[in-house]
Amino acid sequence: MNVETPDASIIVLGWNGREYVDPCLDSLRDQDFGRPYEILFVDNGSTDGTPDAAAKHTGVAVHRLDRNYGYCLGNNMGLQHARGRYVVFLNQDVVTHRSWLRELVAALESQPGVAAAHANIIQPWYPEFAALERTAPVAAAYTADLSPLGFVHYRHVPVTQPIVDTLFLHGVSIIVRRDLIDELGYAFDPDMFAYAEDMDLGLRVRSAGYRTVVATRAVVYHKHALASALSYGTFVKTVRIIRNRLLALWKCSTWPEFVPLALVTLAGSPLNAGEFGLPLWKRAAYTVLLVPPTIAAAFAAAAAMPRYAERRRLVLSTRRVGRWWLFRTMLFDRSKLSAVRHKTPRIAAS
Repeated sequence: MNVETPDASIIVLGWNGREYVDPCLDSLRDQDFGRPYEILFVDNGSTDGTPDAAAKHTGVAVHRLDRNYGYCLGNNMGLQHARGRYVVFLNQDVVTHRSWLRELVAALESQPGVAAAHANIIQPWYPEFAALERTAPVAAAYTADLSPLGFVHYRHVPVTQPIVDTLFLHGVSIIVRRDLIDELGYAFDPDMFAYAEDMDLGLRVRSAGYRTVVATRAVVYHKHALASALSYGTFVKTVRIIRNRLLALWKCSTWPEFVPLALVTLAGSPLNAGEFGLPLWKRAAYTVLLVPPTIAAAFAAAAAMPRYAERRRLVLSTRRVGRWWLFRTMLFDRSKLSAVRHKTPRIAAS
């Protein structure tokens, strides 16, 4: 792996994930990309030896942060060290297929206007997860996309199509053109800390007139453990997720566009419980339990709006798609996603 002039930069954000480090970095060092790339491990103030474990891997540059800055700011800080013209943001709790990076880059180079993509993410509740196949082609493809009710919906997509358009970029494994990040002004909204920042990024990319897709042949195995225990911490996390979804929609919408989107999202949030392969009784119970944090999130989003107002003005001032585009696309018609009109880029104000 030649890191002198990297074509792609992989930023792995770590935090107290010592058990994930070796399988993740081993799979990243064993890519069949065929072009130079670099691996940057950015540690978010771990206390369990995570950065020391990462430092033992040859060819991995470790950057130690003094505390936990969250997903958004931690990745933004890692971006400062990236030199590639393609930037990949990757969770620590993954194992990648050998062709993962090659297929991610191929997705961005496949058609004009494609500027960001996420991987075919195999979750533990999918049957393909158990095999952890890293060399042979994987016969199934999945994507996470924004549902008409405003939450993230997991679905099958045709593996025969190398790219499939989405409204969403799944934060487990995202690739973005570096010049696009410069144009947008930032990668992830630092005030979001974590959760729905990937939705925010995907909508901003679309708002700027570019395409976001899933690279169906870029396979990542995500060792995701669904937190279903009832606690105050779970309540706060759920409020933040829903709040950030509302803020992401608001940043890309005028008020007349946002109000119906917000109402649909708030009404649909409790139904998010049906997305994680839970048994029927648990889905019903969690649907009811999601009502209080949904109500709290509405008030939290309203209180947070002044903090996001300047970044919203930037998004709306550089919007290169028509009014009501998000309302029409999210609620009614996904068929025109691949026909986004690509315009000449202009550099956004910082």
